Amino acid sequence: MSPGSSRRLKNVAELRMLTHPLRLRLFYALTAAEEATASRLAELVDESLSLVSYHLRELAAHGFIEEAPRRSGDRRERWWRKTHEGFNFAGSEFAGDPQARGVAVAAKRQLLAHQISRLERWIDEDDAWGEAWTDASLASESLLRLTSPELAELSAELTAVARKWAERGRAGAEDRPDAPARKHVLMFMHAFPFQP
Repeated sequence: MSPGSSRRLKNVAELRMLTHPLRLRLFYALTAAEEATASRLAELVDESLSLVSYHLRELAAHGFIEEAPRRSGDRRERWWRKTHEGFNFAGSEFAGDPQARGVAVAAKRQLLAHQISRLERWIDEDDAWGEAWTDASLASESLLRLTSPELAELSAELTAVARKWAERGRAGAEDRPDAPARKHVLMFMHAFPFQP
């Protein structure tokens, strides 16, 4: 997997993989862990090992994850890692087929629900993180007047900024893996047109 690589989803089968809440939680848990066994992932998502193992095999069959090199001598342990840093899809690719569009809408809703649940958890627990993290966090909304090409340019610029900081965090974690100050940070933004 190359840093910053993103998989473009172009068919309904791939999208359906993401509309399953547990598969999405497993994908995100593996994102945070980078590599993990099924038993560790079962702990992280609080589900049974057999259920997690089944869904990991499904994610692997569709190319979202793959086996990673073993980290221990235990031949029964299978380590997993993602095949791409992330994924994306354009709703326009599914616009001509009402059933496919329904799956795309369900996938977007599932992704948003996951993001919102993480944000709600932060709001509930932010005081436990301390003043430095609370003050460094971001909650922002901007009302812009743009054309669709300008919005596309803004999206590309913001994606580049996010990749830059992801790489900086990755490099910092490799240089000092035990540094207690480095935490996972979830950033999500939405930019879309609307009628006032």
